[in-house]
Amino acid sequence: MSVMAVAVALLGLPASAASASRKADVALARKALIVRSDFPSGWTTSSNGGNANKNLGVPQMLACLGFPASLVNLNPPEADSPTFNQNSLGQSVDDSVDVFPTLKIATEELKIYGSPDSAKCVAQAFDTPSVKAVFARELGKGSKIGSASVIALPQPVAGNESTELELRMPFTYKGTHFVLASLDIVIMSKSGTEGSAMVFSTPAQSPFSPSLVTHLESVTVQRLG
Repeated sequence: MSVMAVAVALLGLPASAASASRKADVALARKALIVRSDFPSGWTTSSNGGNANKNLGVPQMLACLGFPASLVNLNPPEADSPTFNQNSLGQSVDDSVDVFPTLKIATEELKIYGSPDSAKCVAQAFDTPSVKAVFARELGKGSKIGSASVIALPQPVAGNESTELELRMPFTYKGTHFVLASLDIVIMSKSGTEGSAMVFSTPAQSPFSPSLVTHLESVTVQRLG
């Protein structure tokens, strides 16, 4: 799993209770995912690394927010996109869509990323030794991980419940200093029972085109309904 995929694993939506029509819900989630044709030319796809670290850091984040630890063990109907890559700029985008059994559960999930303390608690989760160890292992021997900083940005989508966090993670690898920048956007359907978690990861010196971010938000809103 790449360092970018580790970030996705931490910032994806935690799982919710399974519904009786799980296969139908997974199919519904898959239809809402962003796809390669949503990107400009020059973007490619690769494996998203699976779910080996799906709940990495989530227990620490829930504890910081005062939410019940049981949320980490829930298992929602879910679909994940491949990782979309712009290799010349070192950029990647991942998308994960969950289908929640009730509006109440969906609202609770959104609060994990949209509460007043979410930015502080995500940064705290990234700074725990266990999470830093995963990053360091993925980077390679001799890498060092700095302290994460996270800020909450204005609501990215009007008309839908949504939230956006910006993460910056400094690290040193083979004597060279880097900063990973990540936009982490959660958008809920108007019905409130589907949620998309998109992670835009890039070196800090190569920020994403705002028009691409806006476009992907727009198509996500349309597909979530």
